[in-house]
Amino acid sequence: MGSAAVIAMMGTLVACGDDSSSDSGGSKDPIKIGVAADLTGPFTIYGTSMQRSAEIAVDEINAAGGVLGRQLVLVVEDTQTDVAVTTDKARKLVESDKVGMVLGPIGSDAADAMFKTVAQDGKTILMYPETYEGGKCDPLFFSTGAVPAQQIRPMLPVLQKEFGPKVLLFGADYVWPRRSFEIAKPIIEEIGGELVGEVYLPLIADDFTELVNAVRDAKPDYIYTLYPAAWGAALKALEDAGVLDGVGVGTTFLGDPGLAGLGAGAVGTYTALPFFTVAKGDGVAPFLKAFQAKFGADQIPSGGEGLGSYNAIHLYALAVEKAKSTDPAKVAAAMVGLTYQSPTGPVTVEPSHHVTQTIQLVKVGPDMKHEFVQAFENQPTEESCSL
Repeated sequence: MGSAAVIAMMGTLVACGDDSSSDSGGSKDPIKIGVAADLTGPFTIYGTSMQRSAEIAVDEINAAGGVLGRQLVLVVEDTQTDVAVTTDKARKLVESDKVGMVLGPIGSDAADAMFKTVAQDGKTILMYPETYEGGKCDPLFFSTGAVPAQQIRPMLPVLQKEFGPKVLLFGADYVWPRRSFEIAKPIIEEIGGELVGEVYLPLIADDFTELVNAVRDAKPDYIYTLYPAAWGAALKALEDAGVLDGVGVGTTFLGDPGLAGLGAGAVGTYTALPFFTVAKGDGVAPFLKAFQAKFGADQIPSGGEGLGSYNAIHLYALAVEKAKSTDPAKVAAAMVGLTYQSPTGPVTVEPSHHVTQTIQLVKVGPDMKHEFVQAFENQPTEESCSL
C-alpha cells in the first residue's frame, strides 16, 4: 500500500468528491473516514494494528447496511511517525479529502499536532484511539483509548502486593510518560507506596547506563515503565547488567505483538490495557476471528489502539445514525452518552469525550505469552474536561 489509499469495503466504492462533513440530505455517496496511521517508523506495529482494526469495524458496519444507507470508506495516510508529516497528512484529509472524521495517530506529539489541525482549525471530528496521557478537551475531540488513571489505579496495587512498595518510574522523554507519571505519583502515595527513582531517556536511546545505575542504586521492588518504542533494548540492558533479579515490572503499553523479540527478563511483566488475545468478553473470539481471517492466522491486534480504533468507528457510526447527519457538531453532540457493546464489554462516551471501559490486566508467562489476571470493568477516566 502507498502512503495514501482509499479502502473500500463491501465491493468497489468510489469516493466521488462528496463532502462527508455535511448533512446527509439523502446522499448515497460513501461516508469518508480519514485514518492517519503510523505505517512506517518506530510505531509501525501500533499504526498497523490501528488501521486494520478500523477495517474490521468498517467491514461489519457495511455488511449490516452501512450508515444512513451509505457505505463507509477509509482514506488512509501514513504519518511515518513524524509530527510534520502527520500535520500535512491531517490537513490533506480535512481540506482535500473532506472526510467526516479523522482517526489517529499513535504518538502524543503527533496527536497534539492533529488536535490543532483537525479539531481546532479544521472543525472536523478527531477520534484518538491510542492509550494516552489525557488532558485534551475540545467539542470535536474524542478519545477511545485508555488514559492513565484507568490503567494505573487498578494495576499499581497488584504490583505493590506482589513485589513491594518501592517503585522506580522509567519513561521515554515526552508528554505521555511524563504526564502519566504525574498521575501515578499521588496514587503511589495513596496506596502506601514509595517512589525511589524517576528516569527519562530519549524515545529510542542507544545507551541505558543511566537506567541501569538508577535501578542498581535505588533498589526498587518494581519498575513501572512507559518506554514503548525500544523497551526490548532497555530490558536487555537491565538483564545484561544483572539488576533485574527480584525486581518486578509493570507497563501500560505492552500488547501481544510487543512481546516479539523480548528476552526471558520479560517473564512476569504485568500490563494493563483495554485488549489482549486472552481478554475476557463475549466478543473477543469473534473479533479475533475476523481480524485473522482478513489479515492472516498469525496476526493479532495490539492492546491499546487496536480495540480503540475498532470502538471509535462503531461509536462514530452510531452517532451519525443518531444525529441523522454527518455534520461534525451534530455528530459530536450525539456521541456523548452513547454506549457500544465492544468485544470486551460496554464502552460509554463520557461528557469529557473520553470513554468508560473495561481494563484488562495480564502477566507474561514462561512461554512468553500473556496470561489473564483480572478484568476491571467500567473504569472511569477521571478526566475533568467540561464542554
